[in-house]
Amino acid sequence: MSIFRETLIAKAINEQDDILTPYLELVDKYDAAFLTKKLAPFSNKIKSTILTDAFNKPNNFERNRHVLDTTNKLYKLLPKKLAHLFFCFDDDINNIAKECANYCRQIAINPEKVNFLYYQTKNKQQNDSELERTVLREFRSTKITNSETNSEKSAVFRSANTEISGEFADAKQKALFDFLSNYAIKFGVSPIEPKNNIKISGCIKRYIDNRWWLRKFRKLITQANEKAALHLNFVNRKREIYASNITTQNRITQRQRNDELLSSTYILNEQGQRYSLKEISDLNVSNPKIRKDELLCRARGFEDLAKELGHEALFITVTCPSKYHRAFSKSGAANPKWEGFMPDEANSYLNHQWQKARAEFKRQNIAPYGFRVAEPQHDGTPHWHMLFFIESEKLDALKAIIRHYALEVDGDEKGAAENRCDFKQIDPNKGSATGYILKYIAKNIDGEGVGEDKFGNDSLLVAQRIDAWASCWCIRQFQQIGGASVSVWRELRRLHSIFNDKKDSLLEQARFAADNSDWKGYILAMGGLHTKLKDRPIKLHYDLNIVEETGECLQSYYDGELILKVKGLWFAGKAIITRHYSWKVEKA
Repeated sequence: MSIFRETLIAKAINEQDDILTPYLELVDKYDAAFLTKKLAPFSNKIKSTILTDAFNKPNNFERNRHVLDTTNKLYKLLPKKLAHLFFCFDDDINNIAKECANYCRQIAINPEKVNFLYYQTKNKQQNDSELERTVLREFRSTKITNSETNSEKSAVFRSANTEISGEFADAKQKALFDFLSNYAIKFGVSPIEPKNNIKISGCIKRYIDNRWWLRKFRKLITQANEKAALHLNFVNRKREIYASNITTQNRITQRQRNDELLSSTYILNEQGQRYSLKEISDLNVSNPKIRKDELLCRARGFEDLAKELGHEALFITVTCPSKYHRAFSKSGAANPKWEGFMPDEANSYLNHQWQKARAEFKRQNIAPYGFRVAEPQHDGTPHWHMLFFIESEKLDALKAIIRHYALEVDGDEKGAAENRCDFKQIDPNKGSATGYILKYIAKNIDGEGVGEDKFGNDSLLVAQRIDAWASCWCIRQFQQIGGASVSVWRELRRLHSIFNDKKDSLLEQARFAADNSDWKGYILAMGGLHTKLKDRPIKLHYDLNIVEETGECLQSYYDGELILKVKGLWFAGKAIITRHYSWKVEKA
């Protein structure tokens, strides 16, 4: 009866599947069941691609073999327990996140359900006997008077029992943590490592929180769909440029969901001021326009400083070896040298080579300053653009170091010397260095004013795809190299007092520069380009986050650590408060 019911359900699903139905009419019932089972979890785009290729095979065996091999390869992109969620709705991810959290919660409440503390209990009994024998030996070797014998003996054994109980409690918690970590691994989720301020108790709290699972599963499933798109060569200039359609659509949906949440959540202070989080978000660098303007302001400040110091401007582009590229840039055809590397792995390679280059800079006393922009090539493989300013006499050494590490891996392959690393020295008489990097910053944020990319795609749509790409692979798009802290710069802009006192004149210079978007003046006030962070005259001031009404010190949600919050600036041995209100969150 159950088999009959499942057959009817499968038939009903297939009748609604516009992609699968035409192909099922061409095969017998056994092959139809095979195709339905293997292709069920995937999106229509993936189904269509696999079926088109399969039905171009010369015979049924080759057709089914192609479907089996391709789907098995895609199934490996997700752990077995999540394979059915390859193409799903956010509600489905929510449900399985709640199931995992509830299971972990039940185990945490009653660990004996799975009988995994057996070995810990057995070890505890052995430890009890050994500890008791040790205590007795120590007790017998201690010389005490007859009048004190009973009380001393009781004290020793009370101490021993306390130690036993404490050790067993720790062992029980550690066993619980290990069990839940192994449970997470079954879902392809990396276990939490207790380190720094992360405690074992905090790890367990994370495992029983469905929000923690939800974040992990969203990332796993989003990346699995993008990996599938790359394996099937969807992402290239001829099909779905920079990021797949499904990843781009999911990112747009996520941003809409976030906007709805921000619009329905408010913050309120003790003065009665009330704002939505959306209003606050639109006033800081979360707003794409403000983010772009700030980056350009800082780039312009670096350029102005370089002109004053007589430094050269150099624009550098660094790309990955051929084995990291999925498709050819001209035709979009699959690259036979591709070794299955994903964009996050390619970006890790670029990061690793950059770390080695920076180490060599330090050895040769070379300190470039400027910006680095990471952006996708047509097939999603990242490449880096860097705008650096450097002393004229160190320019050639800088080029040599970057070229050396750019060609260190597979540097002898065809086209590597010409394409892997490119340098353009910017002539200030012909154009602005900031203007040179402007299009790369705008293209990677909102696309406004760029027009079209080099492949003829509208820049506004391109920006959406690049945003989806960066979000999917967790790639940092912009990084400042050298210069002073931008966090201090932003905090200075919160100051409204004017510091004219002689001893505060440096603070006033920095405040005035920040308030007037003068990045060059701010860097000079902060001690120049290459002053170490610990030697900067102005730093951030942190203090405990305290609820004013109750005087309670807020603690971190999972680990119970006291929360330090930015309260202002630290200058000349004193704190200057820039955040005077306490805010609490409330839902609409």
